[in-house]
Amino acid sequence: MDNIDKFLNLFSDFELIVIPKEDRRKKENQQSKEPHYATKSGLKKALKRLEAEYKQALKSYKANKISKNELYDFEWRIFEIQEEIKKIEQQGE
Repeated sequence: MDNIDKFLNLFSDFELIVIPKEDRRKKENQQSKEPHYATKSGLKKALKRLEAEYKQALKSYKANKISKNELYDFEWRIFEIQEEIKKIEQQGE
């Protein structure tokens, strides 16, 4: 008995399910319609967390612990997330 036969005998109870790429894409497209709200809610949670971090960064900036550029990075990221939420809301209409 060679190594291949030994291997196949060890895993003879397993079934392999092969899904063609076309079927996988169809399934992903069907699922992508539902997580629309999950993505929006995830962005809203991230926005809320980032706004809290921004408040801390603003305090740090006032205490001269971070630079104005670092504070600007927080503001820019908040703006990006707000724009993503707007895009999602416009696609849903």
